[in-house]
Amino acid sequence: MEPRRGLCDRGLMALVTSAQRQRRRIAALLAPGLTWIALAYIVPGALIVVYSLLTPKLGGGVIWELTGDAWDEITSKGRRSDAGWGTLGSAAVRALAAAAIATLPLVACARYLRRSARGALVVAAVLGVLAGVNHLASSYNNYTAVFARSVVWSVWATALCMGLALPLAVFISSRRSRIAKNALLVAVMIPFWTSMLVRTFAIRFVLSNTGPLNNAIESIGLDRQVFLNTRFAVLLGLVYTALPFMVLPLYAAIERSDRAQMEAARDLGAKPPQVFLDVFVPLIRPGLTVGSVMVFVLSVSQYLVPTLLGGGKTNMIANLLDLQFGEAFNWPLGAAVATLFSLITIMSLYFVVGRRDGADLL
Repeated sequence: MEPRRGLCDRGLMALVTSAQRQRRRIAALLAPGLTWIALAYIVPGALIVVYSLLTPKLGGGVIWELTGDAWDEITSKGRRSDAGWGTLGSAAVRALAAAAIATLPLVACARYLRRSARGALVVAAVLGVLAGVNHLASSYNNYTAVFARSVVWSVWATALCMGLALPLAVFISSRRSRIAKNALLVAVMIPFWTSMLVRTFAIRFVLSNTGPLNNAIESIGLDRQVFLNTRFAVLLGLVYTALPFMVLPLYAAIERSDRAQMEAARDLGAKPPQVFLDVFVPLIRPGLTVGSVMVFVLSVSQYLVPTLLGGGKTNMIANLLDLQFGEAFNWPLGAAVATLFSLITIMSLYFVVGRRDGADLL
């Protein structure tokens, strides 16, 4: 018995030693990355939070005296606005009109697919809310309007990127030739090879009063239109710069999907819309989630697009930060805006991704 017990003890010690060595190897591999994350993200983030609680210094910088003036400014100015009840009424009318227009086709689609109309009504209500908030954000001039404008435009950009990227990703994935697939993927990634500043200036040239778009409009006998420094230009720029970040995750998800399930659904008599919604969309949901998160985060933090294409008339959160840290020299207020923006982004990501227990996003 004693020799066997000794062998068991030595075996357990060997297993414990092996596990400890494995943990040390993992810690050694993770140490550089975790150190970089701490130095590049956690420490600056904590410093921003601390700066938001300090006193601004004339000419830039901070005085190391704790105060809540920056947060008081955000909450007080967030409630102030030059818009009145007429603007609120107009926003309500726009919201109701958008919801009513969207309700009929959505409910008809739901009935055609033999689904409950509740989901269609929810989607119509969300569209109405977005339309109303967008109108308010365009009329109000405060921090709340800037946040709302940034979020609403980023949601629209995400939806448009999804609608444009999904057919393209399906088309690329359906090519039988590996050479054709690789060539199309390279074409999608070509914008990454040039600076975003150059790409934004290219869009600015296309939309300018003397650009190719207005020249084409004039050539068919119509008057030149003003595209630059409008909300349309900003939204177009957001979609243009973020579209590849939606195409690539969708393509990866489609490549990994089990197409036999779609064939089985067709053989069982499912209609094409039912196959798309009940089988195809669940299969590519990880790609939709990852692409939507990437496009939303990139769009909501854009600086070049609203600056160069909006002409300073349609500021977003990054423009507000540049104003506070630059011209206004109010670092604590800029830090408070950055902190609030980071909290909103983290909470949004948690509700979209973090609550999906066991979701496979890779």
